[in-house]
Amino acid sequence: MSFLSQLNEDFERELKQTDPAAQMDTLAHQMGEKRMYMEGKLFPTFLKPYFVDQSIRPTFERFTRLLISSLNKIGDAYFKDGRFREQILLKGRVAQLAAFDPGYAGHQIINRLDVFYHPETGELKLLEYNCGDPSGMGWHDQMLEMFLDLPVMKQLAQKYDFQVDWLVKSHFKTFFKKYHEWCANKGIEALEKPNIAFVCKRDSTVLGDFLAFVEYYQSMGHDTRFADPRDFKYDGGKLTVNGEEIHLIYRDAIDDVILDPYWDDSQDLVKALADNAVCFINPVSSASGDWKSILEILSDPRYGDLFTEEERDAHREFIPWTRTLADVTTEFRGETVDLLPFVKTNKDKLVLKPNDGYGGFGVAVGPTTVEKDWLDLIDQSFNEHISYTVQELVRIPVDQFPLVEDGEFKGFAPKNVNVNLWSHDGDFAGAFVRAAEGSIINVHQGGGMVPVFFAGKR
Repeated sequence: MSFLSQLNEDFERELKQTDPAAQMDTLAHQMGEKRMYMEGKLFPTFLKPYFVDQSIRPTFERFTRLLISSLNKIGDAYFKDGRFREQILLKGRVAQLAAFDPGYAGHQIINRLDVFYHPETGELKLLEYNCGDPSGMGWHDQMLEMFLDLPVMKQLAQKYDFQVDWLVKSHFKTFFKKYHEWCANKGIEALEKPNIAFVCKRDSTVLGDFLAFVEYYQSMGHDTRFADPRDFKYDGGKLTVNGEEIHLIYRDAIDDVILDPYWDDSQDLVKALADNAVCFINPVSSASGDWKSILEILSDPRYGDLFTEEERDAHREFIPWTRTLADVTTEFRGETVDLLPFVKTNKDKLVLKPNDGYGGFGVAVGPTTVEKDWLDLIDQSFNEHISYTVQELVRIPVDQFPLVEDGEFKGFAPKNVNVNLWSHDGDFAGAFVRAAEGSIINVHQGGGMVPVFFAGKR
């Protein structure tokens, strides 16, 4: 029996002996106390962390370093040289803000890489980047604290060595690293205690996640507050909230600024960004990495000149075949194909994704999509000029999770899993997992999130 199989078997046995329903009730109560709500409901989770063998961590670290390095190179080529305009379709207000110089190196500072990982084979494939506004770190750390205190995990910790990552603590270090870099580039002295704002709209579905950041930063002795993008005032020199100058900002969705009706009332913040009057993380230029067709650049040898040999090796190992849907000739596994008829006749090998989509909305997984709907979606993309990306179908990993319904333990059931690796300024910072019954694994699509425990023998 493999190490992970033994660990999961031990978890199942210990859970049954420690009253699963009571533990789930405690977990739900603690989540409610911490205001872990999304769209009026408790943030969804399962009564089991996702176990990863500690020996795989160096692979996660290498994967993250090389793929974020590659992504930053793509951003540089896009903004400096005008390359990749067919894959990266920034326009309008977001393009205007993305052109602002953030005052420090890199476009991708806080990122999430969504992957399929198969522990039995070691296969690891990147599905997409989440760069512009990745969320969940605050909720993860709160959840991690609760999971460590579960009776079942305390029992297992007597036999296994568990290592965990605190994402907000890592964020804290990265945040001030980039702030000091920003100050150095401006030729000003970094403040020991800069005033900080965590920014999203007041009715955001991830407000609780952001408030967890505020609480942590305040606990570390920093003057930190939550702010809506419309709360700022700018006099051409200082950016303020309620009369207090703000030096450092971490934001959520840029849509909270650029979309109507927020845009007109967010102009003070926009002007401060244009003047580089505040250190702003993530920079809006990070949105260049959110396009699903970025993986075309990594999986098509035509673009290999941009990358190092080590990066190209990583692309071949970790990136599934991906193309922007268009009436063109390309290659698939060494064969030349006409892309459009190939996609129409090979749906069971493929997935279609809106190029600028999020939350799993609009994704069509070939084997589970009716052929007529598949063809209609392709026609719609051309008739309505909607950019789609086609990607080779990647085998979905499965793990077993306990089910507690109506206060009763119902046993274990299989869930599809998606491992989410976090990068903080290019370095691996930790991971969490989303699990769901369907092939589109996303909290917005009915899935749940659990922390990752890197496990070894004692």
